[in-house]
Amino acid sequence: MLRTLLTLQRIKGSSGANRFMYYFMRIPAVGKLLNEHMYARAGLKRNLVIFVSILKLIWGFLSRFAYLGIVIFWPIKLAAGDLPLDEQYSLFLHIFVSLSFIVAAASNVFILEPKRDKYIAVKLMRIPAADYMHAVLVLKVFSFTVYSIPALLLFVSLLGAPLWHGLVLTLLLSAWRTVTEALNLLVFTRKNRVLVKNNVWVWSVIGAGYLLAFGMLYYKQPLFTSSILLSVPVMSGIVLLGLVAGIYIARYPDYRSAVNAVTKIDDPLLDMGRMMREARVAEVSTKETDYSGESPGVDRYKGKQGYAYLNAIFFSRHKRLLVAPIQRRLTLIGALLAAGLVTRWISPDTFSALGAYLAGTLSAFVLVMFYASIGERVCKAMFYNCDLSLLRYGFYREKNSILSNFRIRLIRLSLLNLIPALAICMSVSLLILLSGHVWLLADVVLYWVTILSLSLFVSVHHLSMYYIFQPYSTELNVKNPFFTIVNSIVVALCIICLRFQSDSTVFAFYVLLATMAYIVGALLLVNKFSVRTFRVK
Repeated sequence: MLRTLLTLQRIKGSSGANRFMYYFMRIPAVGKLLNEHMYARAGLKRNLVIFVSILKLIWGFLSRFAYLGIVIFWPIKLAAGDLPLDEQYSLFLHIFVSLSFIVAAASNVFILEPKRDKYIAVKLMRIPAADYMHAVLVLKVFSFTVYSIPALLLFVSLLGAPLWHGLVLTLLLSAWRTVTEALNLLVFTRKNRVLVKNNVWVWSVIGAGYLLAFGMLYYKQPLFTSSILLSVPVMSGIVLLGLVAGIYIARYPDYRSAVNAVTKIDDPLLDMGRMMREARVAEVSTKETDYSGESPGVDRYKGKQGYAYLNAIFFSRHKRLLVAPIQRRLTLIGALLAAGLVTRWISPDTFSALGAYLAGTLSAFVLVMFYASIGERVCKAMFYNCDLSLLRYGFYREKNSILSNFRIRLIRLSLLNLIPALAICMSVSLLILLSGHVWLLADVVLYWVTILSLSLFVSVHHLSMYYIFQPYSTELNVKNPFFTIVNSIVVALCIICLRFQSDSTVFAFYVLLATMAYIVGALLLVNKFSVRTFRVK
């Protein structure tokens, strides 16, 4: 087993070093320090293997801290920070079990996971399937345990629990992960079915697990508490099941069939790059039916000329790509409204609290409106179905052409984003008014003005980012790191707004001020930089 582990580490190290050099060479300015000949330098590659291994080790610890801190600990502090520490700890355990034990059982499985490393090691390098599985599973369980212990020790201590709870939780989670691996292998043996590739099953478990996890933050009645999870019968049962599962995995006779089932050369899951590329293109590609409804006459576009005529044709032909995401957003808004109205009938007190919550959390809609926007999808569709071809001509890259297109598209995108924004305004207003909460006309106006302003803000943001950076390659990969950095900063600011505690009037004023300033700044930046940056990459 040790020999197999060393071989696998060398394969992963070389692959990691190659990927590091590949992406480093594509960083502006500093990427020129390396060239294609560096791949053949064995000494450099050995040093990079050590460097990449250290990075992976650091990332292993950081990812566990980030998972427990951002996904579990922080929401508890936001939603239930006023509760005693022991009740917060019970909520922590409930969410931890829901996500790490239930959700991960369907979404984080290794033995039957389609993975490129598995294909390379077993199919190309001819490592025996049983040796590969045994070695990697031992390494995976060991590294998972080592990464989890410090993070769990930290967060259970912050919630006032004994440190030994962190050690026991790590042991139980490692044992349970072994059980889920064995169960997936058993289903494959008996039913010849790979559960991890069944999207309906996986996403159903993920949805149910997250609903179970975070639904209790509202009711504050956790199901999985320390008295249950850390009781002697439960701990003994999980550890015993883990030992039985470990023996079953160690003695499993036909790993070759399991590997063959998930490492077919034409399986897109083995090439995530190809799968993601095909998904990106499918998201914005047109169909023949998009053109079949068009009239051959010109009355439809009467009075339009130049870029107004071009964009009218574009938005007409790509109506399906634009209407579908809006319909999904309207469906979700309608479903949430219906759920709120049902709550009014089932529990009037809860509905009254919901109305008061909505009336006092205007800042939360900053993040809501950012994700309600269809701007990113529209920009991808414009690039792939229009600009990708026309940007090869000089006239289309002239300043007047760029600014004319930008102005026309900004108006159309803003109008499209106003549809879900108005639906949100009407739904929230109805829920607050029916809840009996005292809501003056001035408050209603502030709410509407703020949400509509946020809709305009995100419309300007997405379109100006597209014109300033033009981040997409011909395969719709995002190639510009500054685009990602600026987008991440904007999302971070949206999250920070969740902590904004001022009244609605002050917040609405800040939103209006930020929207006007952003529009002016975006227009100036588009005017200055788009001539150089708006091109095919």
